[in-house]
Amino acid sequence: MKNIIFHVLISLYIFNINAQITITNATFPKVGDTLKTAVVFDFAGNLTMGSTGGPKTWDFSILNVDEGIKQQEIYLNPAVGKDASSFPEATMMLLSDGQEIYLKSSATKLEGLGFGGANQFFDAPLVIKYSKRPVLRTAPLEFINTTATTGEFRIDISSNIIPDSLLAGLPFKPDSIRIQFSNSIKGLTDAYGSLKLQGNSFDVLREKVESISQTQLFIKILGAWIDPIPFLGGNIPGGFGDFLGQDTTITYNFISNIKKEILVSAEYSTKNELQSVTFADLSDYISSTQDISSVDFTVSPNPVSDLLTFTPSGIQEGKYFITISDIHGKTVFFETAKIQNDEPRQINTSVFPEGNYILTLRDQYNTFARSIKFLVR
Repeated sequence: MKNIIFHVLISLYIFNINAQITITNATFPKVGDTLKTAVVFDFAGNLTMGSTGGPKTWDFSILNVDEGIKQQEIYLNPAVGKDASSFPEATMMLLSDGQEIYLKSSATKLEGLGFGGANQFFDAPLVIKYSKRPVLRTAPLEFINTTATTGEFRIDISSNIIPDSLLAGLPFKPDSIRIQFSNSIKGLTDAYGSLKLQGNSFDVLREKVESISQTQLFIKILGAWIDPIPFLGGNIPGGFGDFLGQDTTITYNFISNIKKEILVSAEYSTKNELQSVTFADLSDYISSTQDISSVDFTVSPNPVSDLLTFTPSGIQEGKYFITISDIHGKTVFFETAKIQNDEPRQINTSVFPEGNYILTLRDQYNTFARSIKFLVR
């Protein structure tokens, strides 16, 4: 009997030692950080998630950065954001394809506040605040922890900026459209051990996350919000049908206390079909930013009455954001464009009232901005 108790105590002691992997708030991104990842949507190999408990060994050496789409997350001072004034609590901003994602970091959590800048679906600048803030990172995280969070926001868009293609199937023109989005997440750190990736080995926790997202569409008619689906007979216009409804995914996140990137994030459907795998790029290389001192552009004619031509010089080819603001700071024009060096572009200014304006050119990571004044008359 004594021997049985002794072995049980030894087993519990060894289990406790092996399980002492703690993910702290040192893994939260900070202003100035660049996180590098790659994502593969059609991964042909086999990823084994394994069972719960530990210690486990996960060998993900098969994941090759060169076979994925490389991504960078650059965290900036929120003050540089165009819509920073709408998010006074923000401690950092993530710029992604013109969309400004505002975040608040504390000792125990990193939460989302909302979005600003360009909206990718409507190609227009919008400010969206979460009515329920999602918690994106939690600390400390240990084996075994549970987490739960809900993110919820809605977008109300007046009909005068809604593309005609989105209204084509409606028997009447609404005053506004509302898109309501919610995402409920439950996480469980259910395993621990070591993970191999790109020639490196890490002590990790595995977090199993269930995410239930729901997107709904409403239209405003005579002051009342209604569900338009019954009027459409299932024929939802403009691609809305691609993202309306409810979707459930299961994601396995492998997190270390060494890297700020989640080392591996494998997303599965409820049928256990691998949908995508995102993993850290552990190489030392970070795409260099251009020498902003060499970047310049000219506009002509100035003053202008109908078509303004601007030509950038000393610039790297890539995606840029063009904004025009009036002297009161109101944005009157926004465009996402792929720009080449010395390539002229034209903007129709005939719709602008007479007055002074400022044209600003920014790169997609907001590492620089160049502005120039012009007059419309």
